[in-house]
Amino acid sequence: MKSLLKKNQNVSILPEDVHGAATGTVIKALKEHLEIAVPEPELSFYKNGADIELFAPAQEGMLYLRSTVEDIQDNILKIKSTDAYEILQRREFTRIPLEKNIKLKDEDITCHCLDISAGGMKLETDKELDTEKDYTISFSLEGSANINCCLRPIRITKNKKNGKYIVSGRFVLLKNIDKIAVVQFCFKKEAENKNK
Repeated sequence: MKSLLKKNQNVSILPEDVHGAATGTVIKALKEHLEIAVPEPELSFYKNGADIELFAPAQEGMLYLRSTVEDIQDNILKIKSTDAYEILQRREFTRIPLEKNIKLKDEDITCHCLDISAGGMKLETDKELDTEKDYTISFSLEGSANINCCLRPIRITKNKKNGKYIVSGRFVLLKNIDKIAVVQFCFKKEAENKNK
């Protein structure tokens, strides 16, 4: 753990109440614990003994761990260090089926979402989209508020059976709290699928 997180590195922290999601800064990464500075407005969401989830960019992908707040001093969270972490590799972000309609706000087009991953989503639409354009979208996941961001089409193919377009796109301008919500949703669904 100590080798994966560096001093002054930014990390995303998610308490039990997702409204307290924050971008913190690593002050110390020791063998026994981590010390992370959290912005003052989000401190009220963190309590001693409470569970947190932490996400941080790592060389191989994204570091994900669950741990516990041991102590809070000023705006510094002391988080118990753990070897129970995972590296979510970018090239291996699992696609999770997600059957729902997604609205492209700029074009007033409703698309059907086929799946979602931490990096983007796959849609089916009647109209061919432009790979040079970002489309404003809005959607929700289980128990989350609306997520608003842009989707940039990367690959478009035509389904010969029904004449519709299959659009694979990546998220653009996704807020930190929303990115955490998507990663958490995919991680949860992947775990559920493995345990079936």
